[in-house]
Amino acid sequence: MSKHKRKKRFPEILLVISALFLGALIVILVYQTRNKATYTGAEGGANRNLSGSFPLPSELVESDKITYFAYTEVPDIIFRKMEGVSYKDDCPVSREDLRYLKVLYWGTDGKPHQGEMIVNLAIAPDLVNIFYDLYKASYPIQSIELIDTYGGNDEVSMANNNTSCFNTRKVQGTDEWSLHAYGLAVDLNPLYNPYVGSDGTVLPVAASPYADRDNNFVMKINTDDYAYTVFQKYGFTWGGSWESVKDYQHFEKNPYE
Repeated sequence: MSKHKRKKRFPEILLVISALFLGALIVILVYQTRNKATYTGAEGGANRNLSGSFPLPSELVESDKITYFAYTEVPDIIFRKMEGVSYKDDCPVSREDLRYLKVLYWGTDGKPHQGEMIVNLAIAPDLVNIFYDLYKASYPIQSIELIDTYGGNDEVSMANNNTSCFNTRKVQGTDEWSLHAYGLAVDLNPLYNPYVGSDGTVLPVAASPYADRDNNFVMKINTDDYAYTVFQKYGFTWGGSWESVKDYQHFEKNPYE
């Protein structure tokens, strides 16, 4: 082949190479974009569209428990936040008996959220299943934050309708440790499901309009409520069934009895 012919074909070869490179680049960009828009379950489930960074209740699969409903030993950064607040020097349970739980919950704003709570190791597996069931059913929960966010103050946490578990405190009006001090009780949507004492005391105080359980209102827990059914399924008892006092927000399980 003459030098003239080789020089003539060089631009054509360069054009082909450029076209191949551009095509490969387009394929890569399309692939990356599709990966950002979909999610594959932890065990290789089918791709599912996401709402924000969390799967919707209708998209949830069993393998999601591994990612979105799980517990670990209490991390140092979390325990430092708890010390002197929810975890006091006279706490009747050790740090080693507690676990840091993260779950998804369906907010009252109609959106998915991630919540966190400190619980006893003995009930951590049950709570993974319970909150998984509640989320899958789009059960509305307004807030799940560590009570340390509220300075360990139950009244403030309840008034903000915050669902919580562990807090070093005594039973209302007694010198006995509450099961909350062991991380063995959960208060669910407490503003709409208050504690009502035998003397008529209502806690939180802001919940007085919801102490009359003959009225109908949002997030009301009774024996027909889905949360009641799920907690009962895993062996929890409900404070709303107590005789001397009523604690409509309260679900407890004591495996040490």
